[in-house]
Amino acid sequence: MQKKYRLKSGRVFNYLHKRGSSVANKRLVLVYAPSKYPLKVGFIVSKKVGKATVRNKVRRRLREVFRALIPFIDQNTNYVVIARAECASSTFAEIANALLIAFNKADTLIQPIDETTRERLCLKQQYLRVDKRS
Repeated sequence: MQKKYRLKSGRVFNYLHKRGSSVANKRLVLVYAPSKYPLKVGFIVSKKVGKATVRNKVRRRLREVFRALIPFIDQNTNYVVIARAECASSTFAEIANALLIAFNKADTLIQPIDETTRERLCLKQQYLRVDKRS
């Protein structure tokens, strides 16, 4: 993922935790809040997930899934993705589907996901709905 999308400031992480909305499933938690600046994302993978190599593997997978979904999500929102211990034993496809479910719950998908991205991330058809209310 490009540097311009990284959320680095501890102050912004704290703001998102206090003021942001969150959705969760058994693999991860998605915290989000609207922003007047372009899209930023941060990833939190604690020691509960596993040792350093496991945490880095989970973080790489989350970054790759998020990078592929950037064109399809709301661009004026900041996100924090918090991995849960279940992520350590999950496959790439399971993590991708968990993140997509979180985006659907948060109602931050702005357009349908195209076929090539769906195949590359092994996304399940049942999670691909975009119900944007007008």
